[in-house]
Amino acid sequence: SCSTITITSLGPLGAIATTPIINHPEVAIVGVNRMQIRPFWDGTEFVPRKMMNISCSFDHRVIDGALGAQLLEAIVNHLENPSGMLA
Repeated sequence: SCSTITITSLGPLGAIATTPIINHPEVAIVGVNRMQIRPFWDGTEFVPRKMMNISCSFDHRVIDGALGAQLLEAIVNHLENPSGMLA
């Protein structure tokens, strides 16, 4: 059997933004980048917050870009609110 998606992490190498390359015959890859403390606007002031970028690449012959964006949004929501995965 073969997989359909890969999760890769270049964060330990210091990468903060990447464009992961799909491994054939898979149809998608998610790249997790380095976490850093960055300024975040909370509505009234900038506060330090741990943040990281997540990058995705999709084979658009198989996955519509809008569906890929929904997957990325779901991943981000689960990472930002891990307790929601228990419900």
